[in-house]
Amino acid sequence: MGKAKRNRVKSKTSNPTGIPSVRDIEREEDEFGADGEGNHMSKQESTIQTLLEMLQSPNIEEKVIGLQTLATAFDVPESIEDVMKHKVVKVAAPLLFDKSTAVRNAAAGALRNLSACGSHEICDLLVEQDVMTPLSALIQKYAEDWQPSKKKSEDKIDEVADTFTQAVHLLWNLCESNGTAVKYFNSGNLLPVLVKCLEVGVFGVDIAIAVAQCLHTVTEDNPAAVSKLQGSSPALQKLLDLEDCEPAFLLLRTLTCGLILNLNYGKVSSLSPTIVTQIMCSLTTTLTVNHRKILNDFTSSMPLDEAVEISKKHTEMLKCITNIQYLIEAQKIAIELLANVCSGDDADDDAMDQDSSGNSSDDVLSDSGLPEDDSVSPSEKFSLCVPSEVHEAVLSGQLVEKVWDKTQLPAENVCQILKEHDDGKCVFNKLCTLRCHALLCMNNLLAGLDIQDLNGPNNVYQLWLNIGTLIFKQTDLTDTRFLEAATTALRASLQKLAEAQCNNLFGQLTESDLQLMFDTEIKCPDENVRANLIRSIGMLGMILTKSIDSNNHALTLLKNIGKFLLEVCVRETELWVVAEAVDSIMDVFGEDETDLAAVQINLVEKLQALLPALKSKVRLQRKSLGDHYLVVTTVNTNLGRFIKYKSKRVSLIGQINGYCK
Repeated sequence: MGKAKRNRVKSKTSNPTGIPSVRDIEREEDEFGADGEGNHMSKQESTIQTLLEMLQSPNIEEKVIGLQTLATAFDVPESIEDVMKHKVVKVAAPLLFDKSTAVRNAAAGALRNLSACGSHEICDLLVEQDVMTPLSALIQKYAEDWQPSKKKSEDKIDEVADTFTQAVHLLWNLCESNGTAVKYFNSGNLLPVLVKCLEVGVFGVDIAIAVAQCLHTVTEDNPAAVSKLQGSSPALQKLLDLEDCEPAFLLLRTLTCGLILNLNYGKVSSLSPTIVTQIMCSLTTTLTVNHRKILNDFTSSMPLDEAVEISKKHTEMLKCITNIQYLIEAQKIAIELLANVCSGDDADDDAMDQDSSGNSSDDVLSDSGLPEDDSVSPSEKFSLCVPSEVHEAVLSGQLVEKVWDKTQLPAENVCQILKEHDDGKCVFNKLCTLRCHALLCMNNLLAGLDIQDLNGPNNVYQLWLNIGTLIFKQTDLTDTRFLEAATTALRASLQKLAEAQCNNLFGQLTESDLQLMFDTEIKCPDENVRANLIRSIGMLGMILTKSIDSNNHALTLLKNIGKFLLEVCVRETELWVVAEAVDSIMDVFGEDETDLAAVQINLVEKLQALLPALKSKVRLQRKSLGDHYLVVTTVNTNLGRFIKYKSKRVSLIGQINGYCK
């Protein structure tokens, strides 16, 4: 899971020099509509032309104002594309190494803003327009004996220190999005410059955080950087030993946990039990903080009539927002690390590769015509691959409950206040990101832990209900990031209940409940969400098969599920999603208890009609299936076998009915 980009706080800038602002320029164009020589220019072109002149001016103030314009005026995708097309960055980037401290500071801030616009393509273009050369040179300037100024002033920032921080954030954003930037990082010998700035006592916690965030990204699956950082273990241990529980220190310590894991390529089993315990304690401490209470208290102290301008009048409140952002970021990273640690991916890679290569269409078949699955369950894999220190920490620290708490947004009035506040919008966006990461982590925890470790079947069932409420009652279908995370967790909760054969808990399930799930799948524009819902509906069908003999209501629900999955196979346009639906049908109706339901919905006949079209699509799309190749080709192979098997079962039902008559 990747990190969320930090959005730069925007504020109005004064114009003491009298040089025209972007608005001034556009206002003049509205009046005259020309470039001064009678040649018509668009507003955007004229603005960019003026900007280029400012950036190339010999006057320091004009350069700074031009860079401030670049930082604040071009903040929508269309305008940023124009900036890139006119090669404004090629002019602005060398200013990172300008003789003037003010110009270097403004250049670092402007380019950081462009890199944080949320588009990987923009970062690619920044690298293509050679930002990395002057950026690397700028960071190398700090390689000597530089230290931030000890004199603190509320009215004046340390421009040299702020420039370094902005440059590190720019480097972080570029390396996260672009492989070439990472190569520049590796070859530019930038790591030693950054590592020395992890010394909190010398450089302060804010600079240490910026550096740790950059290193956390750039050392992920990067052997060159990892090998250089190996000698910095004492510095990382010192950060891990920090006891301060202020949000900034929580974030720094959590990032340090991530760095330590990166140095071991995420394999927690290669760490000493002492370090594992210390990491888990740090994650638990970070996740224990009640972020909703802090936000409730914060918004209660805000004067609602001044919400938009509040940061300009209350610097302490702005500091509070920074601390809240630090806290939410720390909790997001802690959840990412917990999800990875609990994924059970430390198993022998070679063994897993061998297992996966053995999954072919020639696998041993069961009586139902489907391959036997004798692999270990996720819970068994968890206990085999995850150190006992992790397992114990998850249980003793009540981390399942703490992660679930992060899926809940604050009260509606609190969210509304945040959305109406310029800086609060960034906080709210971070909350939404935290929520999605928490739901994805819940997926790993639900899959990995034994059902008793999850406080029993009733608690998992309640989780299923709560996740369903989030999906079906509280969101619109355009929020695909949230829906994908939530439906992934929904699927995991049903998988856990199916494994434990908890069919007795679903006695209150109604046809209306199913229809709500059906309607959401039909209306959802995102194929991954549709696939998760299809799998979840299939899981419900598998659970209901255990109640058919004694429950006509369960039979009715099962038939509804069968009809729905058959309809998906006909109307779905994505072949791999069709394959998921067919696979779910085979999972559900592979049980002998479903024979009567299969007869009553004409399952075999409809699958026989589907088979030729499916095989044709697989032949046509075989080379373009990508990651979905295995599931599609396996389903394509198994469907014919399943139809043959189920036909025999259905014919027996017909013979029995005829005999009874």
